[in-house]
Amino acid sequence: MLYEKVLEMGNVDFTDTSTFTREQWLELRRTGIGGSDAGAILGLNKYSTPLSVYLAKKDFASFNGNAATEWGNILEDPVRQKSREELGIEIETVPGMFTSKENPFMNANFDGLVYIEGEKEIAGSVVSGLGGHEIKTSRTGEGFTNDEVPDSYYAQVQHYMAVTGISFFVLTVFIIDHYSGRHYVIPRNDDFIRNLIEVETEFWNENILANIPPAPTGNENESDLVKSLPMAENIELPLECEQLLDEKAEIDEQIKELKAKSDAIKEQIMLAMNNASADSDGAEKTTALCGGWKITFNSQTRKVVDTDALKKAGIFEQYARDSVSKVMRITKAK
Repeated sequence: MLYEKVLEMGNVDFTDTSTFTREQWLELRRTGIGGSDAGAILGLNKYSTPLSVYLAKKDFASFNGNAATEWGNILEDPVRQKSREELGIEIETVPGMFTSKENPFMNANFDGLVYIEGEKEIAGSVVSGLGGHEIKTSRTGEGFTNDEVPDSYYAQVQHYMAVTGISFFVLTVFIIDHYSGRHYVIPRNDDFIRNLIEVETEFWNENILANIPPAPTGNENESDLVKSLPMAENIELPLECEQLLDEKAEIDEQIKELKAKSDAIKEQIMLAMNNASADSDGAEKTTALCGGWKITFNSQTRKVVDTDALKKAGIFEQYARDSVSKVMRITKAK
């Protein structure tokens, strides 16, 4: 088994998770920082943030997957088999999680290991020996170029190499809309890894172990997690929150003023479009060009439900459903 070759390097401990329940697996993930956390902690993941990772490790909130992750799991085995055929190399899955002996809070659970006898050229790079294999799926291929992968995935495989000590990863992406796959070789980057370990160590010691959440970033997905946190009915906040609320009020006022200026500019542009239209009776669709800018001004039609008619017909309640959301309202005490 290829994973035994990693153990022989002496850098890691290993936990066999092949018989774990989902709950046991999630509990194990909370014991340390994994590769999918690395990009978020470094600020390289647009879907996750340091605070998101903190909340997951503290079991306050977690990502339970969506359609994209579900399809990613379904396609993993076929993509792995296709990679074996295209690359002509040995690829094995890993039946568990590696943990760094030097930094025990760093875990690595990745899709597979590759072994190349002699030397082989893959995606323009010559590699040999033991390496990792990571599989991604992407609907459009956004962030994947001829020779680059999204930053969060780069950080993810560098984290895996930091834990295990292996020297390269083959990352395979299947682009769903194009029905095609692409392979990348990502070599070990020791400078990146030194910085990664430093940032992750600080995060683990000063946030996770100290029970101090990182500062929020305003990320939309992060905000949804924060809204889901349990709260008491009546709370007295510390006085430093008043300074934050005062600051927010000032920012909101600036946003309001900027919004008014932005709307005024839109009106000026519409007046200019009207002046440039001469004796036109009015078009349903208008396109205007101005230097490097293009403006469209089109009529749109959308269907809406006539709730009054449904109520009069006595069928509104039959098809209505409750929608629950948490809303924060801030008012200045008089």
